[in-house]
Amino acid sequence: MITVGEAIHLSELTGVKVHAGKRGLSRKIRWAHVIDHDDMRHFLEGGELLLTCGQVWPQDHSLEDRLLKGFLRHQISGIIFATGRYLKECPPAVLEFGQKYAIPILEVPFHLQFVKITHAIHQEIMKREFRKKELTAQLPSNITEELRTVNSSIDICRILSKHFRCTAVITDSTNKVLDKSIPTEAKRKDLSHIINELAHLPDNTRSDNTQLENEPAPSDGQTVYVSTTTPPYSIAVPLQSGEKHWGTLWLIHFHRPFEEVRTFALEYAAMILLDIYLNQQQIGIAHKQLRAELMELLLENPKTASIVMEDRMQKLKLIQNENWIAGFVLPGKKEIPLSLSLEMDFLSDECTRWIDQREEINGFCEAYDGKLTLLISSNLEYSEMKKHLKDLAHHVQNIYKQVVPVFVFGEKKPDLLSLAESYHEANTLTPLVQFLHPEGGVYFADESRRNLLLYGGMSAPKAQDFRKLILPEELLSERGSVLYETLKCLALHNYNRESVAKTLHIHRNTLRYRIDRIEQYLQDSLSSSRCQFWIQAALDLESLANQSHEVAAGEDKDDIILPHPL
Repeated sequence: MITVGEAIHLSELTGVKVHAGKRGLSRKIRWAHVIDHDDMRHFLEGGELLLTCGQVWPQDHSLEDRLLKGFLRHQISGIIFATGRYLKECPPAVLEFGQKYAIPILEVPFHLQFVKITHAIHQEIMKREFRKKELTAQLPSNITEELRTVNSSIDICRILSKHFRCTAVITDSTNKVLDKSIPTEAKRKDLSHIINELAHLPDNTRSDNTQLENEPAPSDGQTVYVSTTTPPYSIAVPLQSGEKHWGTLWLIHFHRPFEEVRTFALEYAAMILLDIYLNQQQIGIAHKQLRAELMELLLENPKTASIVMEDRMQKLKLIQNENWIAGFVLPGKKEIPLSLSLEMDFLSDECTRWIDQREEINGFCEAYDGKLTLLISSNLEYSEMKKHLKDLAHHVQNIYKQVVPVFVFGEKKPDLLSLAESYHEANTLTPLVQFLHPEGGVYFADESRRNLLLYGGMSAPKAQDFRKLILPEELLSERGSVLYETLKCLALHNYNRESVAKTLHIHRNTLRYRIDRIEQYLQDSLSSSRCQFWIQAALDLESLANQSHEVAAGEDKDDIILPHPL
């Protein structure tokens, strides 16, 4: 077994680039196979890493779509494109496919020989399988049988602890204890302190810092470490997939050294643990795919969704509640540059994790059409649902300092099939939301009906034209930016001159001069309620009108391109 993430670090794949689907680098490769036909679906069994130079890649979009759907059905592990002759770059539809379904899309130069790539991957798969058989031959059959049937890390600890009458521990990459099993007759010890000391022993104090004497190093690169020959005695295996070290499996005994068979068992158990870890990753990827598919059906084709909805909801453990609501998580103030995919993955996973931990609400968060979309349901009263959603916003803001989140929601709907209406309300409200405070906020369509009725049907160009009818060019130009910011501050503070002067840190005479200039351009008094109404309308439309500028500027796809408020 080898993952895509491990394969791309093989020497034969030097120069490989990952263009999409990075979340799927933990996918296991069952075999590597070259695409030699424009419809490979009938030749796949699942888990294949496919390679193509693009010579037979479909040029017709409908054929390409059918081919990709076949790949998805068989859950391939990834696609490698050799570019430079038949293809200049990876096809855009494939990049979108890979990103959406967490299937890695890789690129290598055309001169890189496929035979070397497939040989290296197949050789590594066979070496690892052979090592497993070697280890099972060295172990009692009852231990291997028990380890083969486990599906959790704590079960592995219990089996090792029971058979070898020692303490078995799993730690994370920082040596924090995740799971442990201690023999009933053993005295309780401070395992965290002991493991921290063992992990920081210098290499020259170990009895052997690579592997046991006369014992070949594991073919998958994992190393069995043996600690000092004085108590506490320990052996450990790093739990590693590719370059990602996610923990360590330990055996610790406080009275006698370990026999050689323990190291075989530990290494075999580490392989089982890695399989469990990767399978959990695959389950997470499969759930993301199910959520994306359900969201697409609900928001684009509710009639079809009604046919498959029950099955999808059961797989995702969604409950048919009374109240449903859709919304978005929009990054606001961004303090450090992050790729769009990483930022979205983090936020969606954190929101979904938070929802899963709440009994009162049900749902998930997933990227859809360029925005992080929330689908939430509950049997609570609407006011209570709102309270929970505000708590979610505060939670995300507290744990994620790089982005100030803005949450926007449509109105409550009575069933899952009417969620599309709530989604479109949130979509309409999104560009109208204002950033009134730097700490972000939570906005609901039912609390913004006036804005939706006034501006909900406007496109960005129409919003621009409307603002130009209200505000003179002198205020909208770069030269009038100071006056425009002053006008915004006046509207925000209900035209209270003293508050505005303090906020802008200017003298009241300076403010009076600016107000005179603004009123000259407007040809109206700022004390007029009619004038104040139209100014507020123009300010409300600012973020919507600015969308056309953002599209024209052609922002980098790796940066946050979601529309955000003032």
